[in-house]
Amino acid sequence: MIRPVNSEQAAYAKWITSAAVHAGQVLVLGTDNVAPATEGVSTAIIVGVAVEDTASGGIVSVYDAKQEFEFDIYQGDTVDEGTEAMYGLDYDLYVDGAVDDDGGEGEMYIDLNDTGMIRLTSYDNNRRVATGKFVDALIYI
Repeated sequence: MIRPVNSEQAAYAKWITSAAVHAGQVLVLGTDNVAPATEGVSTAIIVGVAVEDTASGGIVSVYDAKQEFEFDIYQGDTVDEGTEAMYGLDYDLYVDGAVDDDGGEGEMYIDLNDTGMIRLTSYDNNRRVATGKFVDALIYI
């Protein structure tokens, strides 16, 4: 799950969804609506992180993307722990299935094996989490 570290957001942005959304998913802008990000979306326009579960076509509250978030670290590839050499580098999002697919249910993690859209600012290997910010150039203003 993805969650804000210290949300300064007094009021959440509201968007109409074009797909089912789970709390803690990164949301990207489509033509007019938002949907959960897919893996390898380094050119997508990020609107933020979903506050709550929302059905397709519903209105979802969104944490502003311009803040630091805590990400669970993807476990299952060659690199599954942070190191000091990784600070300031950009990593990808790993997506485990889609919402309501009876599998991973759309869980999202930071993937330390691949470059992408999340700039690593810190990590805690004991808790298996990392903190980071979305690359500014990809954030919807």
